Amino acid sequence: MGYLYQTDELICYDVINPTQYVFHEDTETCTPVYTKYNSDYEKFYVDALSDIEETKKTREYMLDMANHPNWFDASFIPWLSYDALNIELPDGNLYFAPIINWGKYREENGRIVMPVSVRLNHAIADGYLVANVFRLLEQEINLFVKHL
Repeated sequence: MGYLYQTDELICYDVINPTQYVFHEDTETCTPVYTKYNSDYEKFYVDALSDIEETKKTREYMLDMANHPNWFDASFIPWLSYDALNIELPDGNLYFAPIINWGKYREENGRIVMPVSVRLNHAIADGYLVANVFRLLEQEINLFVKHL
């Protein structure tokens, strides 16, 4: 879902697309990368890599919510393996897109673990839907591990 400030409308999208970020070590800044969702993962992956390479050519922040209303934040925090992460937004009561973060993986008791956090607005999602995000992630990880 999304709230359009300009028209005061609440929109329910059929598809949402990820916004990733390219980190520039020399300036310690990020540039958003927009890649359209594709249910064919291999095609999506190729498109994402292309979009990342194209974005590396610029340093403009260009977070463009007006032209990308059905996008959500998917960001990696490679410097930190955390136990909890809380994202608060100044207009959080009107922000309905999910925010998904994952951090640095680590070995713990002989297992590889990686922190993942999901922020959803409770006005449109409850604990069951958050649990479904983690169930889907678990299924995808299991499929990935089988292909190794």
